[in-house]
Amino acid sequence: MKITFLDAGCGDAIHIRFLGNDNKIHNIIIDGGTEKGSVYDDGLRKTLKEIVKTPDEYIDLWILSHIDDDHIGGILRLLKDTELLGNVDFSKTKFWYNYSIWDYDTGIRDSNRKSTRQGINLRDYLIKNSIVNESITTDSGTIDLWGAKATILSPEKKNLDELKEKWKKEESLLRTRDSSSKKAAGKNDYETPIEDFDISKEHKSHSEENASSIAFLFEYKEAAVLFTADSEPDVLIANLKRVNNGKPVQLDYMQLPHHGSKYNLRNELLELVKCSNYIISADGFNKSNLPNKETLVKVLNANPDKEIQFYITQKNSLTDSIFDVDKESKINLNFPKKGERNLFFDI
Repeated sequence: MKITFLDAGCGDAIHIRFLGNDNKIHNIIIDGGTEKGSVYDDGLRKTLKEIVKTPDEYIDLWILSHIDDDHIGGILRLLKDTELLGNVDFSKTKFWYNYSIWDYDTGIRDSNRKSTRQGINLRDYLIKNSIVNESITTDSGTIDLWGAKATILSPEKKNLDELKEKWKKEESLLRTRDSSSKKAAGKNDYETPIEDFDISKEHKSHSEENASSIAFLFEYKEAAVLFTADSEPDVLIANLKRVNNGKPVQLDYMQLPHHGSKYNLRNELLELVKCSNYIISADGFNKSNLPNKETLVKVLNANPDKEIQFYITQKNSLTDSIFDVDKESKINLNFPKKGERNLFFDI
């Protein structure tokens, strides 16, 4: 199995490729990053072209975790990319896409969230040209994927219902929301030494959009990877306990939720996994200053006897400096290899 985390800036775009129990190669895409410039051209577009030109291969499953721009933007860009779109056979692709039934234009393109109108337009296109499963929740249980298994850990049905209710009730609010009301980004926490963080402090924040994220445990042969999107920690904690009877889950890799945000990680969540390898889809240059160093320090603190490896999808002056002030600490930060823009994992 090969897993590629594409450089999507501070977004998610992931490609899973493996040999199924039907002796065929299968391709799964998770999200698609943003629709901006080279992020799409050098990431999602390049990956899709490789799949299209390979004989007897296509996109078997495309998982759209939720409707934030940094997750859904790439596929919206694809719908405008007539040259490539004409070669992508969506009739063979199944989509996991939790969408709203409310068909109105919220007018919030200037925020980080896609308007429901765009979500509806995408839904209508996919329904016409592919197979859409629009209700992926923890009630879906464990889904067989050609011999691999995906155990759904988020969202719970109540989370999806909350999002749909919010879309319904807040139409007028969203329609008139002023983008200037958004909080400006503060300074990142990279200059804070490891020992100065209060690891016992838990940060709480609730977003109906993030709570509706599709997160799942992916198992293939002896390998296990946790894909978390922007899911909320309380939901992950409850369902990891449920699926493994409260015992820690052994993982080869774990994607840290919400691009390494301190608001999406709890100490209890880290106690429920046994893992040495943590993947972060982030670039440092974003309004939330993700990843938060505090998140990475929590991972280190939860694993004092392990040699932890962090994998960050983009190397730049910010992400490469996260632990610069910790001169005496040996922290393993891994980035795409020189000349590459993506992280590759051969499991």
